[in-house]
Amino acid sequence: MDKISEIRIEHVIDEENDQDYYWIYYYKNGKIKIIGKSSVKPQCYKQEARYLK
Repeated sequence: MDKISEIRIEHVIDEENDQDYYWIYYYKNGKIKIIGKSSVKPQCYKQEARYLK
């Protein structure tokens, strides 16, 4: 099974190119995987699922 250890959203302000955006990426099995770049701040939700035996 894959191990996603962290999901991050970074707000980047590029004053030189007059840009304002968000990088969305995650760490999977020790490697960074980029999800995308957004000009709109993503909404974050926390959801937990519990399965009974």
